[in-house]
Amino acid sequence: MASFFQQLFAGEVNLSIASLPLTLLLAAIPHWYTIGLAEKNKVQGGWTNENPRAFVARLNARAASGTKLTALEEKILRGQSAQQNGFEWWALWAVATVFGYLAKVPVADMNRYTIIHVGTRIVYYYLYLNTSTRASSLLRTAAFQVSWYPAVAVIFTASKVLKY
Repeated sequence: MASFFQQLFAGEVNLSIASLPLTLLLAAIPHWYTIGLAEKNKVQGGWTNENPRAFVARLNARAASGTKLTALEEKILRGQSAQQNGFEWWALWAVATVFGYLAKVPVADMNRYTIIHVGTRIVYYYLYLNTSTRASSLLRTAAFQVSWYPAVAVIFTASKVLKY
């Protein structure tokens, strides 16, 4: 009986399809984490779940007006931005997964692309939450660039096969 990892790299398990709900979950984690921070530390009186976008908009408005935010408020905004980025980029990964499936990209290749995508998204979210200097923001940007490479590679691979 082959181990899970042997099956995975032999293409007997399709991680790309399973990664679709996983990547949504990963995108939501910074949101949940920063809700906890806002509640625990009573930022703006605590998280306003009745109108969460207004909570974030108020913090953004304060920052835009030139008011210096606390490190915690900045982290909350970064967490909310990380979540938004994850939801925005989820569609690209979903399309790439579907195109990969339709183009019959080998499952072992799709699994490798998926591991790169999910792994770099995890690193990206961590860096997004914990980046507070320009120098470290460049690491976050590098992680972001690597995270979309698998989707683009799959789409280009599919474009060679799907002609109608």
